Amino acid sequence: MLFLFILLNMKKILILVFLLLELYIFYYSKNLLIEEINTINICLYTLLPSMFYSIFISSFLSNLELYKILPKRLFNLCNKDIEIIILSLLSGYPNNIRFLNNSNNKYLIYSTNFVNPIFFILSVNNLYIKDIKLSLIILISHYLSNIIIFIINKNKIKHYKYNNDNFISLSDSYYKSINNTIKSLSIIFSNLLFITIFISLLKNILPFNIFTKSILIGLLEFSNGIFMISKLNISLYLKGLIILIFISFNSISIFLQQLSFNPKIKSVKFLLYKILNTIISIIIFNVIILLMN
Repeated sequence: MLFLFILLNMKKILILVFLLLELYIFYYSKNLLIEEINTINICLYTLLPSMFYSIFISSFLSNLELYKILPKRLFNLCNKDIEIIILSLLSGYPNNIRFLNNSNNKYLIYSTNFVNPIFFILSVNNLYIKDIKLSLIILISHYLSNIIIFIINKNKIKHYKYNNDNFISLSDSYYKSINNTIKSLSIIFSNLLFITIFISLLKNILPFNIFTKSILIGLLEFSNGIFMISKLNISLYLKGLIILIFISFNSISIFLQQLSFNPKIKSVKFLLYKILNTIISIIIFNVIILLMN
């Protein structure tokens, strides 16, 4: 009954929520400003620089029609879908959604759930984890989870021929890639600033300890959550496990960014696959840790 009531009154509830947020911003403006500065620092010094190069390079390769030099068919995928997987791996989420908009195999959205590798090694490993061995275990667990989900969905592969004879000059490819990169980063940055309101609310209003708040904030926005977890006095194994959960689930912030790139995403199914991805990643992570001990 409660769920039905929420559905029927969703618009009114959202209006009330945003009015309350406005009051919160007014009353806790100083606290919110501190959180906004913290988010901007994370974006400027860890997130955006690494993501800029990855998004630009993957976009440039796409505009240069990378798929034309790839095998015509591999694992029952056409060369265009192979390109999408490669570029999704290079640029990471949420930018993978942009490439998937051109694919007939929409199910690939569930198995291209990759964290940006440059961001992870350059920022997360060097600044937060500071243990390349553990970072590689996290990445391997994360990638293998996506491969398993791909295998689960392999029977849904559609056989089709992709044709695109539109020629794009080198200069046009460059400027188009720059525009796509700026647009992607602006969407990411805007969503992060919006989510920061809820991060501030979690820190200042809800009566949880710092460990619980770090978990909740990580599920809400993973880069802030990773930063907070790295500061906690807990074992390296537990830090690695929690960070793996954050990057596999992606966080609500990443989900909103992905919806911004493609509002046609089936939200419930997409979230369920994120949860499955996270569970598989956890299992693989623990198996690798056990085998190495």
